Amino acid sequence: MNIRFYIQRTVIAAMLMIGSTAHAGLSFVVTDTATRTEAFNIAGFPVLPIGSAVSLGHLDFTGPGPQTVTYTYLGQESGFIDKFHNTLNGTKLFESNLVGASISSVVSTVGPLSFKFEGDTGKFAINGGHWDKGTSIGLIGTHMLIGSTTYAYVLGYNDSAGNKHLGDWDDFVIGVSAVPEPETYAMLLIGLGLIGFSISKQKQR
Repeated sequence: MNIRFYIQRTVIAAMLMIGSTAHAGLSFVVTDTATRTEAFNIAGFPVLPIGSAVSLGHLDFTGPGPQTVTYTYLGQESGFIDKFHNTLNGTKLFESNLVGASISSVVSTVGPLSFKFEGDTGKFAINGGHWDKGTSIGLIGTHMLIGSTTYAYVLGYNDSAGNKHLGDWDDFVIGVSAVPEPETYAMLLIGLGLIGFSISKQKQR
């Protein structure tokens, strides 16, 4: 095999893999479904009408790690004062934050991401864990363009409509994305290099 061709092919493959992982590493696990009893109507979003379906569940990190997961506040429409906790590092997002405010943490453990939503009645919807009565986490969209930013997942909180299946899931909305850390890129490049080298050796035999 021509060594220059091999190097070019490996670099191109690495670039494609790195590009494809820009929003990789996350997966929403559907545990239930519901129908909106109120319209989702936050500025900057398409209106999601009464009667439209919403998937309920939790957002998981699937690797490879480590990756930086970023949570961005995208707005709210609620009679309560809700908030978002990144319980992995103790940072929070509030309704008083400007839309677009974000917090991040480096995640390497596969499974439900460590965050929770809180209503001002002290009720919580814990990702991958307990939802207090009347609260739930809903999936608003995937690879969703809001303003000038595309978010891998957009999640909405239902704070206390009396039942986890009732509401509009616009009480506190966040966008979530994951980007590999530099060492993850390096591991991908090394792995591709070893695969390419192995293929090259096999073809020379």
